[in-house]
Amino acid sequence: MSQDYPDDYKGKRSPVKKVKDDLKQFGSKRLPIVLAKHDGSIERIQESEKSHSQPTILIKPRDTENRPLSPTQKLNPQMITKKEDSYTPVQKPGNEDQVLPPAEMKAPVKMIDDYMQFINEGLSNSLLDQMDFLVIGCLGLQGVGKSTLMSDIANKPNLFTTTSSEYLETSQNCTSGIDAYITKNRIILLDCQPILSSSVAYSASQKRMGQSIDQSGLIIDNEIVSLQLTAFLMSVCHIVLVVQDWFFDSSIIKILQTAEMLKPPMLTTHRNEELVEYFPHIIFVQNKSFYSDFSIENIKQIQHVYAQLFARSRLLIQSGISIANGNVISELNPLNCGEPINLFVLANIEKDKNSEINGLHKMQPGRSILIQEFRKQLLSLPISPLTHTQLTERTWFHYCAKVWDSIKKSQFFNEYNRLQAL
Repeated sequence: MSQDYPDDYKGKRSPVKKVKDDLKQFGSKRLPIVLAKHDGSIERIQESEKSHSQPTILIKPRDTENRPLSPTQKLNPQMITKKEDSYTPVQKPGNEDQVLPPAEMKAPVKMIDDYMQFINEGLSNSLLDQMDFLVIGCLGLQGVGKSTLMSDIANKPNLFTTTSSEYLETSQNCTSGIDAYITKNRIILLDCQPILSSSVAYSASQKRMGQSIDQSGLIIDNEIVSLQLTAFLMSVCHIVLVVQDWFFDSSIIKILQTAEMLKPPMLTTHRNEELVEYFPHIIFVQNKSFYSDFSIENIKQIQHVYAQLFARSRLLIQSGISIANGNVISELNPLNCGEPINLFVLANIEKDKNSEINGLHKMQPGRSILIQEFRKQLLSLPISPLTHTQLTERTWFHYCAKVWDSIKKSQFFNEYNRLQAL
């Protein structure tokens, strides 16, 4: 039976005949079989191998904004594509790593309003995430020059609203609640409304129009608000300035001692790594002083009175800031005036040429020089941490909100208010 073979096998032996001839020649010995293709097949195999050596991978593009980040992308934030509407900090030209601080404040903002509510907006926009800052608070009676002194510390005249002739004629207070301002040197100034002020009490009565108001209860409420504001400044400030326009006021001393007793305990770390209650540096400032107030006898007497009144107090009244440390006026030194306490005397006006002729005190150097020396001593004062953890400006602001909330809800102030009403 004939069998047709492909054209490749024409003229050649058939595979079966080839196997029989091999068996006759080599016997039963098995030979290796080599399988090969013709030249065209080999070329096609080589081309396919070349194509497989350089594969082309097609990957569908993924949404890089919604997919989770790989560890490499977390370590290299530059690999993340930012949206066009994202916030980009302002940078100095030539230094891309340094971020500029916020613009300097142009005017004070409210921290606590006249309704005694804490304001979260305003000041928070000017705060930084850094721990090198100083908080200075100020309290005193109405018209003693608190706002003027805070403006002098900021080295910006009329920064805080000061008492004008219109305010004096109508017996109105300039500051309500607490105003805050941050200098370019990161000094946070807190200007408080006058304590025990009849003007504040009258404003509070006007807000409660239509309600039955007991005058004795209104006075007690005014005292409670003064105590709460004083306790707040004692808790969140490194330095508290107690401003007076004359030697001694018993109501100021009572407010300080009572607020020290009622304020909520705020723990901080001592040098021995022990948790103790925090108390600020208290500095007594006698503002609007005359030339006779700079005498050695007067300074010695004032220091003796304050030392006796705060002998058992935990408030820091001996921190080195004093008119009698010998650095301001050479005659006012510890040898002549005794151990210095935190007392600074500021003149009412500048020293004029006729002061010596008129028999006025010769040692008073003038208000501008006294303010400069007072600012220098404030900035050189070593400060203690407010809490057991280090606070930045932003965390300090959140801490202030918590402190004010705890003071308003404190049972000590409510109990004191109840006892005062009896």
